[in-house]
Amino acid sequence: MSSRLSVFFLALITLPIAASATIRTWPGAAPCAGTLQACIDGAVNGDEIRIATNTAIAEDISLYDRSLTLTGADGYTAAFGSGHWLSITSSGIAGNLQVSVSRLNFVDGYVFANYNGSGTATYDLRELNLTRVASDVYNFIELDANHGTMNATIYNNRVSGVPSSLNRGLIHLSNSGAVLNASVYFNHVTSTSASSVSGAGIFVDEIAASGTGASGTIKLHGNEVRGGFFRSGIYVSEGLFSSTTSSYSARVYNNVVICNDASSAGTGGSGIGFVVNNGTISAQAINNTVSRCYGGISASQWSGGGGGASITGLINNNVITAYRGIDTVATLVGPLTNDYNLINATISSVGYGAHTITAPAKLVLDTQPRLRADSPAIDAADGTSLGFGLILNGLPTTDADGLRRYKGSPANPDIGAYEYGDFSFTHATGSANITSNYSLLNHPALNANTAAALIATPNYNIGLATGGASYPHAFGAFYSPSSWALFNQDFATPMALGVHFDVWAPAAAGGSFTHVSSASTAVGFASTVSDSNTNNLPDRIVLVTQNWSAGGTSLYNPHPIGVYYGASKWHIANIDGAAMPQPLGFNVYAQEASPNAWRVTASAGNLSNAHTIRVRHPLLDNIPCARPHVTRLLGAGLVSDQFDVGYDGAYWYIFGYSGIAVSEQFHVLVDPTQVFDCSDRIFANGFQ
Repeated sequence: MSSRLSVFFLALITLPIAASATIRTWPGAAPCAGTLQACIDGAVNGDEIRIATNTAIAEDISLYDRSLTLTGADGYTAAFGSGHWLSITSSGIAGNLQVSVSRLNFVDGYVFANYNGSGTATYDLRELNLTRVASDVYNFIELDANHGTMNATIYNNRVSGVPSSLNRGLIHLSNSGAVLNASVYFNHVTSTSASSVSGAGIFVDEIAASGTGASGTIKLHGNEVRGGFFRSGIYVSEGLFSSTTSSYSARVYNNVVICNDASSAGTGGSGIGFVVNNGTISAQAINNTVSRCYGGISASQWSGGGGGASITGLINNNVITAYRGIDTVATLVGPLTNDYNLINATISSVGYGAHTITAPAKLVLDTQPRLRADSPAIDAADGTSLGFGLILNGLPTTDADGLRRYKGSPANPDIGAYEYGDFSFTHATGSANITSNYSLLNHPALNANTAAALIATPNYNIGLATGGASYPHAFGAFYSPSSWALFNQDFATPMALGVHFDVWAPAAAGGSFTHVSSASTAVGFASTVSDSNTNNLPDRIVLVTQNWSAGGTSLYNPHPIGVYYGASKWHIANIDGAAMPQPLGFNVYAQEASPNAWRVTASAGNLSNAHTIRVRHPLLDNIPCARPHVTRLLGAGLVSDQFDVGYDGAYWYIFGYSGIAVSEQFHVLVDPTQVFDCSDRIFANGFQ
């Protein structure tokens, strides 16, 4: 691999600076030539500061009454020294603030943010990695809304440690009489204790202050909490230590809580809990998975709470494998209904809805609680409550893996946080499967499935240190009797031995379809895709592979293909500028962006050389058996050749045979199920 990774070293190129802000690099030119804090103090509100060093930062950082972006630069590990922290705070006279912090690493440190002003604070905290090494408890992400309005996003962070006390969380949201609207999505929270600990993994604490009730909406989606927590893995509280009523909404969708054990001893921790004192919570617990817990999902009241307190809403579509199933306090005014849950529990304090399934969930493992193919949870959820809930609450349309929530035929959702049906695997060409210019695939998801819309990506070395096979050919797929095949578009060239492909076989339903170019869609080198899953959705992650069987079966297209967005539609293009043939078929996969389906942009920081862009991701880094799926986007210039993916011994990369330019983009998808199946590990630490 060294020969591929050492060609044409790229000189550093600086991306264009946005007109509305200055992008500063630290360490860099003044005011960023000294400490990071001096760089922050010298920046102008609205600036972006990129940390471009691999040296541990031996500072505590304060953003006081500031509106800034602070992020780790591409290609660097922006890490703070042990015990150091970052705080985002405001004065009582602060107006509107906007702060974004991302891609930073802390060891035995914390990230704290509050707002004390009278305006609106917009805080975005994402891709932060906080790990606990020493025996301290100062390892958390906390947001405190004290006055005004706080709109917060806590997205795709990893926090491991133990809560500092009984009423704290590793991710802690506190509202003391303000308006707090928070979206807490796709975070991984892990207890580092083998036994149960005090507090919660994610703790929402809404209380009144100075006679002013707290309000707002908390959305918890796609989070994974591991370990035993006394309060609960996810704990949603109103009015702790306060006699003044608060009222807010809690939307808890597609989360996974995995405790220590589900025994009757009660020491394994609890799953999801709602608790009120004197006020109200409008609660929706929809499509969550609770595994290995003493308690499943509960609704209760603080001791001494008032008679008017209530928790209303729905507990639907959840997989609960616990000692206790659903527990609610009868004195709470409802209604708080439950139905369409799969409950494998010994006892429960409530009657179950008519569509409840009481049976083993048939999970892959109780520590990896995805559904097996024979699980009764598959296609058994109430699609109405989930569908309306996602739409009305503006939640992602993805499951806990960040993949499509609706799939299968019919596209009725599964009970629980994970949706079953997609498959990812490796195909290697060999003498037993090659005929002429094509190679037959063999996988249960594809065999005899004429409607399959597979996506393929050439993989140079499938993570091995030796034996890589270059594949600089345009290719496509077609259906041969009973099986699919991959073929060279330059049909006179035989398919080579030892070529590898990452194959993505998505389940049928919305987001997986075929497109055929025609006189009405093809103009010049591109064909316009018209589908409800892509139209007017510029942020969709779109993958494509030519499907010879879907189009004209006498047409070949020996050109590199890619996608681009324009005029409210996605387009499939010959990115070398060659005219688009018709009718030419394509398999298309499209989904909402998520932590596991995202866009990679080439920059001076992540381009190893003129041909190679390093792709950093927790499910790719140091995992040679991972199988990324990739499609190129058309940029400012045409591209004359193909690309593949490869592994350099630590990281995955994309290799462009004709080069990769700064600002070029690729869509990348990683299947967490595939990573778990091949490596028996779903966690990785660190963002860069």
